Amino acid sequence: MVAKHDASAPYHVFYTTISDAKQTHNQPYSITFLEILDRSLGELKCSLQINFMVEIGWLLAQYYFAGYSEKKLTILYGEDMEDLRTINKKKPHVDAHHVSMATPFGKHHTKMMILCYEDGSLRVVVSTANLYVDDWENRTQGLWFSPRCPELPADAMPHDGESPTMFKKSLLKYLNHYHLPSLAYYMERVKRCDFSHINVFLVASIPGSHFDMEWGLTRVGSLLRQHCSIPTDQNKQWPLIAQASSIGSFGKEPKLWLTGDFLQHFTRIKNPPTVLSQPPQLKIIYPSLENVRQSHDDLLGGGCLPYAADAHAKQLWLNDYLYQWKATSTHRDRAMPHIKCYTRVSPDYNRAAYFLLTSGNVSKAAWGQKNKKDQALRLMSCEAGVLLLPQFVVSEPSNLQIIKIGLMTTIFYIFVLLKFTAETPPSVMVLL
Repeated sequence: MVAKHDASAPYHVFYTTISDAKQTHNQPYSITFLEILDRSLGELKCSLQINFMVEIGWLLAQYYFAGYSEKKLTILYGEDMEDLRTINKKKPHVDAHHVSMATPFGKHHTKMMILCYEDGSLRVVVSTANLYVDDWENRTQGLWFSPRCPELPADAMPHDGESPTMFKKSLLKYLNHYHLPSLAYYMERVKRCDFSHINVFLVASIPGSHFDMEWGLTRVGSLLRQHCSIPTDQNKQWPLIAQASSIGSFGKEPKLWLTGDFLQHFTRIKNPPTVLSQPPQLKIIYPSLENVRQSHDDLLGGGCLPYAADAHAKQLWLNDYLYQWKATSTHRDRAMPHIKCYTRVSPDYNRAAYFLLTSGNVSKAAWGQKNKKDQALRLMSCEAGVLLLPQFVVSEPSNLQIIKIGLMTTIFYIFVLLKFTAETPPSVMVLL
């Protein structure tokens, strides 16, 4: 596994292997959960799993088969389960904590791992997959799997070992918001490790009202305003491609949020036009009902696509922005996407200005909504993702700050975008 991971540089982005698509089993960018725990990457000492849904029997089986059945495991989870509440009585080395949200619309939706090794080093994984069997079999999931972060010298200062993207500081700030004593050890390990070679930005959301630009869509907008270098005269021609497994409720018209706060922040650039101009196009990739019917799991494949039928009925205008799921080149047409990613591409679809892999769906709960009175950003969910920007990832010259899609397996869906029609409606859930 260490050779596969080394070969993934400088992106370090992987996709989960699809059980029923044998063509994915030997792809250099496909990965199983067991491979994440492979000993060639380091001898595991303990690990932190932060997630939404956790099937504890399946998760412990993965650690057992990896040879780590007695290693300390800390779990933060969002979906409350009885077996997680009592797991410490049966497995004393497992420490599980339920993270509740202030509102029913908010979810503890982050999917992150911190893997600590016996030699003092660690790795961070930022993922889109829940920790249960279905998410690791026939669904398209994405993961950023960090390089090894070695232990700093004993006399190093806590702020040493920072990356140009300030990843270490951002990670510590995110972990600190939980105020959990169980995280003290992992935060100390992060402080004591060298992150100087990490080339992505951590983009996270935490519940609350925020006036800084550290969270949600204001974090995205701030980073793009500093570093996204699409030529000013071409800005309108570079569409925003948003791909998600769920869609929120946006109101009676797109400008209320979707083409307002959301589009404005996700399309910011370093040198914006000085005069008012039309915003770039927004294209949302979301599976159609036909996509689901043809999936490996038939209609059950839509179980990871919780977009309610009554919500869609109130915003039928959204059909103008929707495009079907298609990932033929990576043999994932039939693997329904639980992955979420955002990118801006050139008019010829050969270049990308950035790539954001995240747990956050296209929703106000995930990215936040600006308060009209005081401009505070109101967030309801916990989310985490990584933003790849060319000058940090591939060191392109300043006038060519692009990522060439042909060299970047992270942009996995093909850009023959298929519009929705009356015969191919979006996959929606009818809630009884």
